[in-house]
Amino acid sequence: MSVEALQQSGAGEGTGEKLSRRARRRARQSAIGETRLRVSLCRDGVTRKDPSPRAISAALQQDSGGVVWADVQGDPTNVIQRLADTYDLSPAIQESLLDDNARARIIESRDRFAIVVNGIGFDEQAEDAITSKLDIVFGQGFVLTLHREQFDWLDSLWTVAHKDAGGDSLMGRGVARLLHTILDTLVDTYFPVIDRLDDLIDQLEDATVNDTSNAVQVRLFRMKRAVATLRRTISPQVELTNSLITRTGALVPTEVEPYFADVRDHTVRVFEMLDSYRDLLSGLLDVYLTTVSNRLSIVMKQLTIIATIFLPISFVTGVFGMNFGHMPQVDHDAGFNFWIVLVVMALISAGQIWYFRKRGWM
Repeated sequence: MSVEALQQSGAGEGTGEKLSRRARRRARQSAIGETRLRVSLCRDGVTRKDPSPRAISAALQQDSGGVVWADVQGDPTNVIQRLADTYDLSPAIQESLLDDNARARIIESRDRFAIVVNGIGFDEQAEDAITSKLDIVFGQGFVLTLHREQFDWLDSLWTVAHKDAGGDSLMGRGVARLLHTILDTLVDTYFPVIDRLDDLIDQLEDATVNDTSNAVQVRLFRMKRAVATLRRTISPQVELTNSLITRTGALVPTEVEPYFADVRDHTVRVFEMLDSYRDLLSGLLDVYLTTVSNRLSIVMKQLTIIATIFLPISFVTGVFGMNFGHMPQVDHDAGFNFWIVLVVMALISAGQIWYFRKRGWM
């Protein structure tokens, strides 16, 4: 099969896979149910759930020492106006929160910052990448997290935030440290996915050499597409972490900057690993095509040898099988010529096989 045919088959399948990815995403979102809003306030070392609007307003004041963390799971359409009124969100930030396909970026408006990051996963059954958008809005005294799909690691952070107490608690350390903890935990969830991809690529390496079936070709294209999707998702997040340090001013103090630099280093590491996987899969595709071509060459060589062995035999049988009325050695045959011809053909075939093996063709 030619490279063009392989690419066309992969492209055709990619259209169907894209539709199935959208269907799976809609299924995951519909499984979440209705929108859930939960709010937590930490002030004077005490963390409380579901604070009153007055307490939230007081915490958002300059130098109040309070930190509000509001988490929205599900479609934010129903609560977007409430969030905008409470936390003074600009129309640009609201539009970004409602855009489910927004690229990783940072938006600054009215001393509020909104960043778009993504969680990643891998569906082993469909061999497809999973990306889940996470919006984080932060400003003086508050952090908002919005996501349409459930994040188990974020639920764990929420639980830890209410178990800790005192000024060194998760929320008691301030907005910058809370933001760092969320981003750092998010990036840490990338590595199990990367490790699983590494194992699957190792399996593909063996299959590429030992198996030339169409199933291997399909897996190669699926893995290439998955890695490309993850790479495209992680790539803009590398620069986003830099922007958090250079553009947020006093919201990210100098003493907290090294923590965000550590998050950037981990993100760069994930991106570089995905980049190496992309190159490796491209090389595996070349190996697969080369293996298919070599297998085809071996088959053609074997068929050619068989045809060559039967060529002189066919010539002899053709000569003696010509339909003439009188032929030498036929009219006066005493019954020995048939056996003589058989021996000659056997000797010719044996001689050819010996010669082919001597030359290494068999």
